[in-house]
Amino acid sequence: MSFEGLSPLEKHRLSFQLKPIFIGQLLFVDSLEYPAFHYQEGEFKLILDAHEGITSQFVAEYAKNFSQNIFIYHEDFELLNSKLKEELTKLTRSLSIGNIQKNALKHTNLLSMQMGNLYNDPFNDELLSNQFQNSKNLSILMLQNKEMPKLLYHHLAESKYHFTVTQPLLSSFMFLSFIQSLKIFNERELEGLFLTSYFKDLGMSFIPREKFELAHLNQFDRNLFSDHAKNSMLLLDGRVPLSKNQLSLIKNHHYLNYKIQTLVQNELVEPEEKYLTGIESTLLSATDIITAMTSSRPYRQSISSFKALELLKKVISDEYPQEFKALVYFIKNFLDK
Repeated sequence: MSFEGLSPLEKHRLSFQLKPIFIGQLLFVDSLEYPAFHYQEGEFKLILDAHEGITSQFVAEYAKNFSQNIFIYHEDFELLNSKLKEELTKLTRSLSIGNIQKNALKHTNLLSMQMGNLYNDPFNDELLSNQFQNSKNLSILMLQNKEMPKLLYHHLAESKYHFTVTQPLLSSFMFLSFIQSLKIFNERELEGLFLTSYFKDLGMSFIPREKFELAHLNQFDRNLFSDHAKNSMLLLDGRVPLSKNQLSLIKNHHYLNYKIQTLVQNELVEPEEKYLTGIESTLLSATDIITAMTSSRPYRQSISSFKALELLKKVISDEYPQEFKALVYFIKNFLDK
């Protein structure tokens, strides 16, 4: 396939044929069957020819000079999907062998890459099942090594993955570590709550990628984002072993956001449906909010954990005073490197 030989119409159609992947995934193959592109100023620009050798130097220079994402054809996307799945499955089987910390850090990177692929192909049952099982195995390792979630959190927070990929895993590391410290859940419940938290944002895959880069969100855009919780529940129902209660937690995990929006905007912000609340939902939502607020986005700057906790205090401390006090103490230690 010659890029130069493509007609203007065929070049325009590239947006329907290409998928973005994290540039590091190219290291799983020696070359691609089709060309790869960088998206710049509203158009795709050829960056790698078909069958051109891929080196670590190319990957590093591309990441430095262009982007963390590169666009490839569907056929190559499927090939890389398969290679990544094999590597992740292999590592999962030996997580507890050898250097556990090193294994967990690598596992987190591979999970992040595969979650990015899952966002691009959310109806792929095999991919979803693989991501779920590998995430479950990581949760078991973390439950056996209580300091691991904090280590993985700070490692991932410094990565270059897109925030839609890092946010669910970062918030889940924080959530698992916090609820484990409360000592009110058994190990099976902790494992289930971690998985619930991690997959709660899969509905983001329905939002056009360009919406995540907007500096300002209009009402239509805000509605798209607010629908992701319900869409996550619909995507997961019947496809992974999550209970009805866990699916309800996913559907309702943004209820604290509505309370905070009402507080900040000084006007009532009502969700379309009544939200089911409880201790698990409140704590899951709280750690999700802290993670998001303390991380920057294209449409806003990050805020300090102190300011984030001040906002949360106004919406949860009356109902859960002891848990909120525990959260304040926990966050101070968890976010301190």
